[in-house]
Amino acid sequence: MPDIGLIWDTKLLFEKLFVEHGFDYQPIHPTSIGSPFIPKFKLVIIPTGFANPQYSNVLPSLIRNSTRIGSFIEAGGTLLVFGALMDSYTYDWLPLDLAYIQRYGPVELSQKSRSEASLLIADSKPECDGYFSSYDGDCIMVTGSDEPVLVTKEYGEGLIIATTIHEFPTPEFIRWALDGSKPASL
Repeated sequence: MPDIGLIWDTKLLFEKLFVEHGFDYQPIHPTSIGSPFIPKFKLVIIPTGFANPQYSNVLPSLIRNSTRIGSFIEAGGTLLVFGALMDSYTYDWLPLDLAYIQRYGPVELSQKSRSEASLLIADSKPECDGYFSSYDGDCIMVTGSDEPVLVTKEYGEGLIIATTIHEFPTPEFIRWALDGSKPASL
């Protein structure tokens, strides 16, 4: 059974990351969310650009399946969601208050709160595609301008991790996320 579900509608470089580090994953076409044929996952990842129709057609399925996504997290799964790549965006399909402003470029990061979620990135000066203008939960990392770019929120037995860091997660982060999650249905 794969531990990681990757919600997207085409092939992505994420898949190369998983293969290189020996992670068992399954791509999930957005129209398949809720299918009885999809296995349980510990970690579900929604890559950067999910809300921008120039990059994907993922958003309508996320909105349509917001209850299923909430149930996945509540049952112990971890959801990692990246930036929307829209001028501004509200993640109203998630069970938390989260709003995004797009602004792409390199930033210097600092840790605001102690959390293993900061394992997400190894570089202290990564590219970010924006920041969170409002959030409900814990702010883990901020830019030099004190703009939140990594936030977490416990929900039920699971965890929501939202980030605008425009880099692949580190293998250490993925291992940490998998170790702290339970298999849950999407």
